[in-house]
Amino acid sequence: MIIKNARVFIDGKFHDVDVRFNESEITEIGRNLYGSDIIDGKGLDLYAGIIDAHCHGGFMCSFGHESRNSSLGSRFDQLQFLAAKLPETGVTTVFPTLAADLSGYDEEVEAVKFIRKVRKDLKGADLMKFHFELTYLTMERYFDEIGEIPLPSKEHSDYLVDGDYSDVAFICVAPEMEGAMEWLDYVSSKGIIPEIGYTKCTAEQVIEAADHGLGTCSHLFNGYVPMHHRESSAVAGIMLDDRIKAQLTMDGFHVNPAWVKLAIKAKGIENCYGITDLSSVSGLPDGDNVMPDGSVVITRNGFNYRPDGHLLSGNNTMDRMMYRARNICGLTKEQVGLLYAENPASCLRITDRGKIQVGRKSDFVLMDDDYNVKMTIINGKVFYQAQ
Repeated sequence: MIIKNARVFIDGKFHDVDVRFNESEITEIGRNLYGSDIIDGKGLDLYAGIIDAHCHGGFMCSFGHESRNSSLGSRFDQLQFLAAKLPETGVTTVFPTLAADLSGYDEEVEAVKFIRKVRKDLKGADLMKFHFELTYLTMERYFDEIGEIPLPSKEHSDYLVDGDYSDVAFICVAPEMEGAMEWLDYVSSKGIIPEIGYTKCTAEQVIEAADHGLGTCSHLFNGYVPMHHRESSAVAGIMLDDRIKAQLTMDGFHVNPAWVKLAIKAKGIENCYGITDLSSVSGLPDGDNVMPDGSVVITRNGFNYRPDGHLLSGNNTMDRMMYRARNICGLTKEQVGLLYAENPASCLRITDRGKIQVGRKSDFVLMDDDYNVKMTIINGKVFYQAQ
């Protein structure tokens, strides 16, 4: 199979080349490739299938099968819906993100066990690796939701992952917690990337944590003490240390566009990557929305809040995130392509997908100039095609 007549995004630029692939990998990239099976790109932009490393669910479904959403379908039904729906937004690989404030630690473990059991049977986006958010934290505003916060320890993390770290991407920690440095050494030795978030630590503690393997941050600026010029802070430490790759929510609202541009300038675009932080309650209409469990989510101008005014996680799908990153945050198309279609792989040490390169997985997305998805290809086969 060959894709022709598309603007192919490779290494931060658009190229006038063809791409040949089979059902497992990209086999050739070049001009004027010959073959009988042709997909006409029609002048659209061709990106590698997008990796969303921070996604809780979407469309009233959850990877964690949250208690408040349990009436909306079985675990398998919700997972299959998400796997099939996300490619319509350009996502071909997703890290199921599990958060203790919504499901509790026991339910997180049950979600891990179930996803491992059925992952091979799901059709659509690959549920590649787990992301444990809101695990070991120090910001008090989350305490009432979670209950008792455990200290980071080998025993607790082993319990969370059911003794298997092979398909775990991140576990989130506040580095100032007792035992955090020893914990960082342990989980780093298991091959995962420890993540910082929901912390009140100093810049110096962040840099010490990076010495022990800390490698990424949960949505920079959100879940941290605001920066102040007379105080050391986690955000300052993250901005200073390029060993820590920065997740950015670039919808122009969760993070002001000026701060998005500052992070990219301070860290270098190669050390930043885009996420959706899409939640199970995405897509709600404006107003007071009562969930199946009786809780209330207030939606205003397309963004979700708790009744106390706390802004909730992302409400824009990947295609809309890319649109807003360009049109609201003011980034160039090349910057958007890097942040969403190439940097997740490079920042997260993923080498089998996430870039249009010979030998990588044959996952692609064709988008128009406004990031509307026209076709998504997974494992060399057309999975989604816009009508």
